[in-house]
Parts: sequence; structure tokens; C-alpha cells
Amino acid sequence: MTPGPNFAGFPDRVRLSDWLLVEWVATAKRGASFPEPWCHAHSPLESMVHQLTELGVMREPAPGTDVATVAREATAAAQAWIAEHPRPAPEPLTTTRRQQRGRPYGI
Repeated sequence: MTPGPNFAGFPDRVRLSDWLLVEWVATAKRGASFPEPWCHAHSPLESMVHQLTELGVMREPAPGTDVATVAREATAAAQAWIAEHPRPAPEPLTTTRRQQRGRPYGI
């Protein structure tokens, strides 16, 4: 397994959304619908595998590897990664409700 993304030599914290993707890959069954936002990608599996590779969950598959093999390898790698990485706590909200509604602060 390759090390995950890092900044200045320190590993980045895993976002909850990334962890949820890995969890989906680890538990998905044959024929399961792709989750948001990957279901809208031109190639959902390729997009998800690319994300898993960037996170260090798995190695990039060799060109020409069949889809079933890629899916099996991604599932196995995701299951192993989930076992080593606890679910991160949700990050605190960093904007006010007023800012979320599109109103300038203080108005």
C-alpha cells in the first residue's frame, strides 16, 4: 500500500467523504448503484479507482486489467484500509447559517 497524500511531509487527514467512499467500495455488492457524486462521472469505476489510488488505498491497476479484477482488488484493498483507519469525526461547521444562505455577514 502506498502512503496517502501529504503536505510538507505530513500525511493529510482523511476526510469523512473519502472514508465513506472507501467504506462503500469495501461493502458494495455486485450490481450496486454507484454513490454520489461518482454515479454522474463518465466512468464511475475509473473515477473511484483514481480516488482510491490518490488516497493510498490501492495501487493503480495495470493498463488493460479487466473490470472484474479491478473491482476485486479495490474491494480487498478497501477492506484492509478500513480495518486500519477508524472513521473520522465530522469536521465542525466553519460558516454561519447566515453565510450559508448567501447573505453577507452582518446583514
